[in-house]
Amino acid sequence: MAANNNGFAEALKEINTLLKVNKRVEKDVLKDAAEYFAKKLKPRIPVSDYKGNHLRDALKVVVKNDMVSVEFEDWAFYWHLVEHGHKKANGRGKIKGRHFVQNTWDGEGDKIAEIMRTEILDRMKG
Repeated sequence: MAANNNGFAEALKEINTLLKVNKRVEKDVLKDAAEYFAKKLKPRIPVSDYKGNHLRDALKVVVKNDMVSVEFEDWAFYWHLVEHGHKKANGRGKIKGRHFVQNTWDGEGDKIAEIMRTEILDRMKG
């Protein structure tokens, strides 16, 4: 029988390895990816001219049960207004969004996926 050199056998082996990922490895990898994203996001968050707390100070990685997320503290509820923009308080005009979260994800999403993939494969190999 001829050797199968089309790459499907190797891809099937990787898929089977990924399917066997245990929950602990999955959680650790997600936490590492979230921390990487938060590290890249923090410098892109705009700083206001006001003294006191800033959005950069509110960024955190939260691990609850099987879920890992990058969030802002409760007092920084207005982050989405800075991200997406909003109407001015007097109703005349609009404040343009900064899109710092989306731009960071667009720029770093492939790198985060690669980090997760390589880390899972490394941990599953032993």
